Amino acid sequence: MSSSPIDRSPDLKALVEAGYALELRGAYLVVKNLPYLKNAEGQLARADMVTSVEFPDGRATPPGDHTVWWTGKPPFRADGSSMEEYLSCGAWPEGYDLGEGLTAYMRWSRKPVTNGKKRAYVDYEEKVTTYVTEVAGQADIRHPGVLEAAKTGVAPTIAIDSRFKYIDTNTYRYGLKGIEQRIEDEIVAIVGVGGTGSYLMDILAKTNVKELHLFDKDVLKQHNAFRMCGAARIEELGGSYSKVDWYRRTYSAIREEGIHVHTEELTGDCRDALARFTTVFIAVDDLSVRRDLQAACNELGIYHVSVGLGVEVEGESNDQLGGNVKVETAFRPRQDRPTEFPPGARPDQAYGIVQTTELNMLGAALAVLEWKARVGIYRNDRERDMDTVLVSASTGRLLQTRKGDPA
Repeated sequence: MSSSPIDRSPDLKALVEAGYALELRGAYLVVKNLPYLKNAEGQLARADMVTSVEFPDGRATPPGDHTVWWTGKPPFRADGSSMEEYLSCGAWPEGYDLGEGLTAYMRWSRKPVTNGKKRAYVDYEEKVTTYVTEVAGQADIRHPGVLEAAKTGVAPTIAIDSRFKYIDTNTYRYGLKGIEQRIEDEIVAIVGVGGTGSYLMDILAKTNVKELHLFDKDVLKQHNAFRMCGAARIEELGGSYSKVDWYRRTYSAIREEGIHVHTEELTGDCRDALARFTTVFIAVDDLSVRRDLQAACNELGIYHVSVGLGVEVEGESNDQLGGNVKVETAFRPRQDRPTEFPPGARPDQAYGIVQTTELNMLGAALAVLEWKARVGIYRNDRERDMDTVLVSASTGRLLQTRKGDPA
C-alpha cells in the first residue's frame, strides 16, 4: 500500500487523475499554476491555490472549512469586473507568510449551495473544482483552452517533514505555520518539572522548538501527582521513575524528536550547562537557586523566564487560600540588592507552603505567553522596563511592574 495521503484519498486522487498539478506541503494542499485574469483588460496570469488538509489515518478527511488562500492578485471576470469583493475574506497587499515557502495575497470564502442553503464541502475534489470553476473558468472564457492546458498531469509532490508523530493541522488550518516557524530553531530548557514545570513541558512539547531539555533530579511521588500535568499510574509513584524520564516517555506519543532529559541539579556555577540554550524557563521552588540561574543567564545573554508561587492558608478563620503567581522575564536585580545570599541564610521564598494545580497552570501559561511575545509570535506592546507579571489569587488582578534594572 502506498504511504502517500494523495494515493490513499479518493478525492485527492481524482484531482490528480483530472490533471491538476498538486503539492502536499506539510498539511497544505497546493493546486499549482491555475490561470486567472489579473485585470479588466483580460491579461492572463497564473497563481496557486492553497487549502489546509487533514489526514489522521493517512487519508484526507472532509475539508475542515470552506476557505482557501490565493498566491496571486485579485482575479477578474471575463466581462472586466473584479471578483475581489465576491471572493475575498482577507487580503494582504504585501503578502502573508503561510509557511512552507508559500506567500498568500488573498483568502477566499465561498460555500456550495444546495436547495438554496449553504453547506460544507463534501470532499477536496468538490472544494477545489468549485473554486477553479469560479476563477479559472473566467480566464477560459477569454482565453479558450487555457484551463485544460493548465492540467499538466504531472505527478504530485509530497513534502511532509515534521518533528511530531502527527502533524499539527490546527496551525495549518488557520494559516499560522509561517508565524510558528519563528521558533523552529529554539533550543529551550525547563529547569524543574514539578507542578509549574510540568505544564511548561506540556505546552512547549507541542510547539515546534528544535530541542526541549528537562532538568530535574526528583522522582515521581504520590504527594506531587495531583499537581503535575498528566496522570501517573499508582505503580509509577513509588520513586522508581524520575520525573524527566516519565515526561519524555509520556510525550513520545506525540513528539518524534527533540526531548532531552537531565537528572542533575543545576546549582552554583551552571553557566557551562546553560550556554547552549536560547531560552531558559526556571520553575524551581528555591529562590536562591532561581536567582543563581537568573544571574547565570544574564551573564550568558540568554533570555529567561522564572515562575514562582506564593500561596498560604489564611483568612480570619485560617480556612482559605491566598497568594500570588509571579513571572519574571529576563530579571535583573536592583543594584542595591545582592544576587547571592550569605551562607546558611534562607531568603523569603516566592513559593509558599501550598501549590495548587490551577496556579501552576496559570504560571506556566503566563511564562509561555511572555516568551512567545518575545520571539514575535504575539504582538508585543509591553513597556521595555516591565519585567514582572504578578497575578493575585485573591483579587484576580494582573499587574506588570518594573522589578529590577531594565535589560
